[in-house]
Parts: sequence; structure tokens; C-alpha cells
Amino acid sequence: MSDNKINNAGYRFIELVKELVKCPLSVDEMLAIVEETADNSYRKELINKYINTLKLLNVPIVKLKDKYYIQRSLESINYTSPDLSVIKFMNGALNNIDSLQFKDNLKEALQVVEKSFSDDTYNLIKNKEIKAYPSTINITKKDENVELYEKYCREKYKLTLYYKNDLTEKTEKYNIAPLKIIYKKGNAVLLGYCYGTCSYKEFLLSNILKSEQMPQVSTVNLSGAVTFKLKGRLASSYKLKEGETVLEMGVDYKVISNTLEDKDLILKRLIRYFDSCEILYPKQMKEKMLNLIKEMESIYV
Repeated sequence: MSDNKINNAGYRFIELVKELVKCPLSVDEMLAIVEETADNSYRKELINKYINTLKLLNVPIVKLKDKYYIQRSLESINYTSPDLSVIKFMNGALNNIDSLQFKDNLKEALQVVEKSFSDDTYNLIKNKEIKAYPSTINITKKDENVELYEKYCREKYKLTLYYKNDLTEKTEKYNIAPLKIIYKKGNAVLLGYCYGTCSYKEFLLSNILKSEQMPQVSTVNLSGAVTFKLKGRLASSYKLKEGETVLEMGVDYKVISNTLEDKDLILKRLIRYFDSCEILYPKQMKEKMLNLIKEMESIYV
């Protein structure tokens, strides 16, 4: 086995252990984490090998029903059935939250709660069926236009917006590329790239007086977008992330544009695939990746 394959296998294993420390995971959930880390497909037997490896290393990995978790020396708390019912309801509600930031914050908070479960709490979960707290409130989206603008973001056509400026009370016209819906203080906001100012802007949906969808597809190489080329097996197994679009594809390659991810984060992610990945645009990002690869080779080769 080559050094590169060993390094990749070790990286996948460490990432999985980090997630197991955070919260209990089923075999399917662990497999999804490994595949997301490697952008490849694996069989469930791989997860069984990882679990057996942890046991051989005397790592305190425990199975609870269909999920595994790593015990940690944190302060334990005894939770009652009503407590667990509310926690289960909140876990189920995560899928209905549109704000990614709020969803991630709530998920992280629930993981902290789960890590504090005492042995008595785990025994209660094991021996008793815990049902989610029954909500009596129908949760609906506040803004009627949310679904419409989510559709605009998916279709990726340019938009002309007529927008009410709260400060001047005047109607302003913008030509934008719609990117995604975000939420601020409970209000739906359209994030878009404004062609007039060459910058990202936020538009409160309740202040959009009128919108017109244009026939032109949104320009993908916007200021701030990163375009990269994947080759070989990675090209066929790669799963698109939020804000990514396939610009071109062939038998053994794909050209992808990423308009949303932070540049430092995307560089950190793509450098793992340096032998099968090439940044095409912008030039500064391409040069930065090449310099990092040279530094790595000077240290490790």
C-alpha cells in the first residue's frame, strides 16, 4: 500500500473518531461521514474494521441500540423520560430549520447534551421507548415568497429586483445572481451577487416589491467564486457541496465552480486531493495551492 493511501486511510479514521466523540452514530451515519471525507464509496465492512480497531486500542466505544459512541470523562447528568422526549423532538426539528447557521448551532448544542448522558440515562433509553414531545404548534414559513426565491436560487437565472430602501424609502433596481436564502432575526433574506456593484448583497424578502426572472443563466465565475478541475476516479465519485455547480464534464474529469465556501476552507479541503485536483480560477488561489504543495513536498518528500 502506498504512503498516500495510508495517509488517506488514517485521515478518514481520525475524522470518524472525532465525530464519534461528539455524538452516537449508526453504521450508516459513520459510512456517510467516511464517504464524505474521501468522496468515494465504501462497504459497511470498513466501519466494522474501524470499530474493531478502536476496541483493540482499548478505546471505550459502546453500542446503544443501533448506534455507537465513545465514552468521555465529562460530568454526567440523569435525564428523565420527559427530558429525553423534548431532546428527541428538537433533534427531529433540525430537518425543518432553513437557517444553516442556526441549525448547526442547535445541532452542536444537542450533541453537548447527549455527551452528558449518565449511565442511568443510557439504560433508560435502552429499556424504554422514548417518543418525541408532541408539538401542538404548526410551524410555517413566515414569508410567503420564501419558496419562490428558493426556486430562483435553484434555477440559477439572473434576476431583476425592485427593492425598497428602508433608509431613503425609495425603490431601487438591482440585477443579481440569486444564491441562497438565509435568516436574520427571524426574517428571510435573499443573498445574491449584484452585477452593478460587483459585490454580494442581502435583500430582505419583505422589502422586494417586484422581481423578474431573466433568460440568462447566472454567471458562474463571479468575483469570489473558485473554479477547479477534478480528474480520474475523484471526478466520478465527488459529491457536490452547497453552492457548487458543474460547468463542464468529460469521460475522466469535471470542472466545478464554488460560489459560497470561504476561500481558506475550500483550499484546505481541495489540497487533500492535490494529485487529482487543479484550481483553475482565480489565479491567486491557483498559485497559493501550488505553493502549499511545494512546501509539503519539501518537508515530507
